[in-house]
Amino acid sequence: MSCIDPTIDAISSAGQSKTKQSFLVNLLTGWNAGVFIAIGATLATIVSQKVSSDWGGFMFAAVFPIGLIGIIFMGGADLFTGDCMITPMATCTRKSKIGELYRNWFLALGGNLIGSICWAWIIALSLIYGTSISAGSAAKAIAIAEGKIALVSADFVGGFLTMVFKGIICNLLVNFAIYQGIKSNSNLMAKVFNIWFPIMAFVAVGSEHVIANMFFIPIGIFSGANVTWTQAFIYNFLPVLTGNMIGGYVFMGLNYWFTTGTHDVDDPEGTVHSDARKVGRVLKQFIPLIIGWVILALAYIIIPAGIAMFLENGIIGSAGFARMSFMDTPMLGNLTVDLIVPIVIIVYVIVISIVLRIAFRKTVVRI
Repeated sequence: MSCIDPTIDAISSAGQSKTKQSFLVNLLTGWNAGVFIAIGATLATIVSQKVSSDWGGFMFAAVFPIGLIGIIFMGGADLFTGDCMITPMATCTRKSKIGELYRNWFLALGGNLIGSICWAWIIALSLIYGTSISAGSAAKAIAIAEGKIALVSADFVGGFLTMVFKGIICNLLVNFAIYQGIKSNSNLMAKVFNIWFPIMAFVAVGSEHVIANMFFIPIGIFSGANVTWTQAFIYNFLPVLTGNMIGGYVFMGLNYWFTTGTHDVDDPEGTVHSDARKVGRVLKQFIPLIIGWVILALAYIIIPAGIAMFLENGIIGSAGFARMSFMDTPMLGNLTVDLIVPIVIIVYVIVISIVLRIAFRKTVVRI
């Protein structure tokens, strides 16, 4: 009989299975999760424009959770922000190795980014946001994208820290929803409500979710927002990724592992650790978080930002946002920012994911 808390055991087992996925499966499940979150974001953007301004914000938050509900119920989807709690639970309980944790993170985040951008292209080409830059949903998409970089653009240090804390709030609530969903077992209606309320809350309070933003900002760019890909990565994705990792890993994962005894598979039944022992075990788990953040921030945020800057300003010089007519709409009107830059970034993400996956195949990280 394991002395690991039943919910922690279920979460860590789910995390263990995530670390065993093949490269293509993990990349595809990451893509699926990016699309699911983007579907919720799409619905929220459109529905919020169908009601009066007094109800717009509430409706936006109310329908957004369909994305995570789909991920939990459908399966076959690997959301990085959820993996900030789920796969570390597998390493904390010694069901998986640190190297396996990183391999999952690489493919989940990379797949989420690719899926989010691809869905943004689909939405742009479908014209469901409208056929002019002033159409309700298109204007909303532009406002969201420009708003998500405004704080850091105006005050880099202060805005960056603000976005980090917004990211913490968001992923605490996201993993609160996941934790409750797993704890609900087979009670389907309980799962729906336990997922819906925290996700609605994170949207309603204005916190920041890096995977959702990987859709919100690209669709804003495709709609005509005065935002560059460089700004998207540095002004938003980087601080929000940082906050999301802390919120899921520390505020939910390590918190609940600590409060349930910090047990692992090697602990005999009936083991009770002192508070000092539990604190020691928890502190050791900060090392994988720091190492993982450095790798992810460099490989999936900073280098893509450099690539985008090089393309936007160095070779093609698309600054100024000159747009070509495409079916008389603002959608995908700039060849560089709407097609070349994201395609190059997607190719880079796939390549770096392969490289890192191979590099960590036999890499042993001990703590």
